[in-house]
Amino acid sequence: MQQLHVTEQRISMNKKITEAFAKGKAFIPFVTCGDPSLDVTEKIVYAMEEAGADLIELGIPFSDPTAEGPVIQGANLRALSGGTACVHIHRLRLRTCHSCL
Repeated sequence: MQQLHVTEQRISMNKKITEAFAKGKAFIPFVTCGDPSLDVTEKIVYAMEEAGADLIELGIPFSDPTAEGPVIQGANLRALSGGTACVHIHRLRLRTCHSCL
């Protein structure tokens, strides 16, 4: 049963991505969750939605962001220093996502 649910999520995700690019281009902003706080991140997500984002990429901070540039490295370190964890990001996604996976 779990496998079926995962498959349905993938189909739904693929459909949303296809719809986002239906006009050729899509507006997909990025935010590092927890920078400067999860409360601010939530407000940013709503602002992105209001600004017309087709999809929103929620960045999960990690402790060794060497492949990222200095801006995202700093955001990751600030988010982690503030105590942001995956469980918090999952809860944020559940609160803010009206039609996502």
